[in-house]
Amino acid sequence: MKFQVDISVWEKLKNSDEPIIMYGTGNGADKVMDKLTELGITLSGITASTTFVRNRTFRGFQVMPLSYFEEKFENFTVIVTFGTSIPDVMENIFAISEKHRVLVPCVPVIGTEIFDKDFLLKNEDKIDLAYSLMADDFSKKIYSGYVNFLLGGELSVLKEITTPESEAFLNILKLSQNETYIDIGAYRGDTVDTFLHYCGEKYEKIVCAEPDNKTFLKLTEHCKNLKDFCAVNAAVTDIDGEIGFFDAHGRQSSIGGSKMIPSVSLNTLCENAQPTYIKIDSEGCENEILSKGRDILKSYSPKLNVAVYHKSADIFTLPILINNINPDYKIHLRHHPYIPAWDTLLYCTL
Repeated sequence: MKFQVDISVWEKLKNSDEPIIMYGTGNGADKVMDKLTELGITLSGITASTTFVRNRTFRGFQVMPLSYFEEKFENFTVIVTFGTSIPDVMENIFAISEKHRVLVPCVPVIGTEIFDKDFLLKNEDKIDLAYSLMADDFSKKIYSGYVNFLLGGELSVLKEITTPESEAFLNILKLSQNETYIDIGAYRGDTVDTFLHYCGEKYEKIVCAEPDNKTFLKLTEHCKNLKDFCAVNAAVTDIDGEIGFFDAHGRQSSIGGSKMIPSVSLNTLCENAQPTYIKIDSEGCENEILSKGRDILKSYSPKLNVAVYHKSADIFTLPILINNINPDYKIHLRHHPYIPAWDTLLYCTL
């Protein structure tokens, strides 16, 4: 594939003569600030959405409304350092980009390896291979746009590759009314609701896995009236036993903490179910789940819906892995409305 970005978002920021204002606080902001410090890039202030400004500080900066910086500086660059799929918030970010330069420096949800120029050049052959595995020109367009966005951080690039979730379900997955659905990372049941919508609420079986205890209780309460429904309070990894877990009671929960919780493999999760459709959004464990569950993918060739945005390398390691396990899969890539490039998914069918 051809890379259209000559200069990375980090180089743009380093070369900028404008004040740099960070929009957002939290884990992503911490990672971006650490990288800015490493590169010797000066930050001039921090802003947040109106309801999150309040009277607070972040990393030594007083969080101020954007209007404060508009009065203080003639021109400045805004860097977005939080994730959102909320339409009003996304619209506000695009509205800001009409008045100011807006960049989105991408840092991984899991891990520390940032998708910069060195990372791209080191993995160029694998990126090219994964690009070649895309099943259609549209997926290839999204793939190249995704890589260019990770590298360059331009909102316009992200906007060009964004499609509604409905397009993927209607044109690629085409769920039937006799699916056996495996939902890995089921959260509170929102993806179960999505499945029910697109299968017309007719199915064979639903099996959900959610490791976070409090979230699991909300999931089971939400789905308590569903027939042929099973929920497992465990992480799905490549281990049958126990695994360390960071329990954040929500979407920030992840594998790797000190709390030990039950862990099951995909094979074990599917012991009493012959899957026809599997969704995997497991905060960075996608590779391990697929690798251990290769027999499931080979034997049953279930439709796949796999997150590829948690780790910087996921965009090439996961399509290559899926192709190696089952070369019959047609691999599609889609990015749904989200800033930054979260909710970027592989949809795989025969």
